[in-house]
Amino acid sequence: MKTIVAYISAHGFGHWAQTSPVLRALHARDADIRIVLRTGLAGPILEARSGFPFEVVPGQVDVGVIQRDAADEDFPATIAAVEQFHRNWHERVDEEARFLRHVGADLVLSNIAPLAFAAAVEAGVPSIGIASIDWHAIYAPLFPSRHFSLDQILAAHRSCSLLLKLPLDMPTPSFPRQRSIGLIAGRSELPRQMLRQRLGYADDDRLALIMFGGSTVPAFHLEALAELRDWRFIMPSPPASKLPANVQAAPDGLGMLDLIRASDAIVCKPGYGILSEAWMEARPLVYVPRTAFPEYPYLRDWLVANAPACELGRRAFQAGDWSGALRAAVNANRPYPPCTAGGENEAAAIIHAALTG
Repeated sequence: MKTIVAYISAHGFGHWAQTSPVLRALHARDADIRIVLRTGLAGPILEARSGFPFEVVPGQVDVGVIQRDAADEDFPATIAAVEQFHRNWHERVDEEARFLRHVGADLVLSNIAPLAFAAAVEAGVPSIGIASIDWHAIYAPLFPSRHFSLDQILAAHRSCSLLLKLPLDMPTPSFPRQRSIGLIAGRSELPRQMLRQRLGYADDDRLALIMFGGSTVPAFHLEALAELRDWRFIMPSPPASKLPANVQAAPDGLGMLDLIRASDAIVCKPGYGILSEAWMEARPLVYVPRTAFPEYPYLRDWLVANAPACELGRRAFQAGDWSGALRAAVNANRPYPPCTAGGENEAAAIIHAALTG
């Protein structure tokens, strides 16, 4: 039995959303492959998007970026946490290499923890990355150019056997060996009309999903949404306060992909996960800018050129003044481009060949 150890960043849910379809496709291709997850993500999050047997070894594998909320980064706290994580880097790498030998790893997969690549080299096994961002590119504006953390991450990236690059990506020049694959994105398996009926909406009701990933929704004037009488809103995790009549919490039993399919528009922060899933369903987007995050300019440029979307300024978002942006997104004469999906199958084939070749 071959063993793959997958390192998954706990920075939000997007890294797991990208990786789980690949592991599911790998299991479908070869059910004898043992899958071990090394991650700080909670079990219920992993189970919600799995569909294949796996083992979990919990632990912090990277820092990511510390968020004040979904649209605001705490860069001073991030700098301190990254320096703390990398100060005993060589001991961490040695410990992970011992772990990889102990579990009998034949290949390491990472999205997108640099620790995995460094440990794989020391353990003598190949490593494959899957990513639309990388921490060297994200951290570079925060640190001096030869900071020890950046140097350690750069060396780890250079040791990666192959990086599989996704659409909607930002440049990741620290990886010397790269290969582009198709989009990886989930889709609901339920008919849209059935989902709308289950949520209690008529076909002609306009429904907007308020979706900000695994982070706290930035503060906004929730009561102001009552003035948007042409719209209904659904939130996965609404505040405990009383909701306006046209706002409801997402019911149990429906996942995020179901809510995306049922919606007519999505209010969100731009990130790979929500953009790719909206693209698959051709849903218009109203997006709140994340101007300080290095990935944002690339996603914004893609949205401006390729999507029925409208940027909603922070002040208008906070005031609940969303009607103009929703109207502009829904009426945008700019359809999504054809979607080259199936990246999970491409990645699974590459990983399987590396495991068995």
